[in-house]
Amino acid sequence: MKTLLAVCALTLLAACSHAPPALQVGDVSYSESRLVGLTPERRRALADLTAFGLSVARGETDSLGVPWVQEMEDSVKLDILGADLLLEDHDIGDDVLKARYLTNPEYELTVRHILFRCERWESDAQRAACKAKAEHARQLVEDGADFAETAARLSEEPGAKGSQGLLPPGRKGSWVDEFWDAASALDVGQISPVTETMYGYHVIKLLDRKMIPFSEARSRVARNVARQIGHPRDVLQAWVSAHGGGTTLEDPGAREVALAEARRRGITVPPSEVQEIERSWSDDVTRWSSIFGFEKGASPDQVADVALAALGMTSQNATLAREQVARHAELLESRYPMMMSEVPQ
Repeated sequence: MKTLLAVCALTLLAACSHAPPALQVGDVSYSESRLVGLTPERRRALADLTAFGLSVARGETDSLGVPWVQEMEDSVKLDILGADLLLEDHDIGDDVLKARYLTNPEYELTVRHILFRCERWESDAQRAACKAKAEHARQLVEDGADFAETAARLSEEPGAKGSQGLLPPGRKGSWVDEFWDAASALDVGQISPVTETMYGYHVIKLLDRKMIPFSEARSRVARNVARQIGHPRDVLQAWVSAHGGGTTLEDPGAREVALAEARRRGITVPPSEVQEIERSWSDDVTRWSSIFGFEKGASPDQVADVALAALGMTSQNATLAREQVARHAELLESRYPMMMSEVPQ
C-alpha cells in the first residue's frame, strides 16, 4: 500500500510539474499557485511589470523605447506642420519670426557640475546627508579649489573622474528642468547654489553661453507665435480633411497624410527636442526601475519575484508608476510575448 501511495504521489507531482504556466512573459513563468487570488486585470498588470523588468534585466530599455520615441517625434513634426500652415494663412514669414526671436533668443550652455546621488524617495536623513556633502563641495570651490579637480575627486556621477564633471553643451530640454533653470540663471564663471534634481544634489559652474542661431530655433519660434494667434491643430486637421486624409488626426490614414506632407516640406525635429524626448523615456525608465527594484542582470526568477512584489506595493509613487507602465502595454507585449491561461473559477 505504501508503495502504491508513493507511486501515486510521484505521478501527481509529475503531472503538476508539466502543467502549463498560468502566465508566461518572455522566459518568465508563473504557476497558478503563485497567482491565486489575482483577477485577470491584476494578472495583466503583473505581465506588464514583468515585461518591463525583463527589459531592465537585459539592458534593453533603450531599444524598447525606440517606437515610443519615434511616435513622439512624429507628433512634434505634426505640431510644426500645423504651425507653418497657420502662419502661411496669416502671411507671417521668417522675417517676422526672426525679429521675434531676437527679442528673446535661446542659448546653448556649457557647464561642469558636481553630483551627489540621492533620490527624492529616500529618507530625510539620507537626503540631508547628501545635501550636506554638496554644500561642502560648493564651499570648497567658492574658497578657491579648482572646480574640475574637485568634481573629479568628489562627484558621484559615473565617469566624473575622467570628465571632471564636464557635460556636453546643452539646450533647454537637454537637462531636467531644475538643472537647466539653475544653470541658465548663472553668469559665465559663476557657481550655482546647491540644486536638487531627481538624480540628487548638484553644484554647477557655467563655462560658456552661446546664442542658438535662428535657423535652429525657427520651428519652436513658429509654434509659439502660431499658438498666440490661432489653433494650429485645427488648421492641420482642416488641411488633412481637404486632402483626403480623413476626419480626425487620430486615424492612422490621416496621420500618415500629414506626416507625408511634413516629409515633403523637409520638416525635422530639432536635435534638442529629440534629446528631450529620449531623456524623458530614460528618466521614466530610471524612476520606474528605482521604485520597483528591477536591476540589470537579474535572472528570470528574480524578475518574477520583484514583479510580484511591485504589484503589491501600495505607495502613491508605485501606484502611479504601475499606471504609467501600463500605458506602454502594447509596446511591452510586442517585445516580450505574453500568454495568460483562463483564471480558474
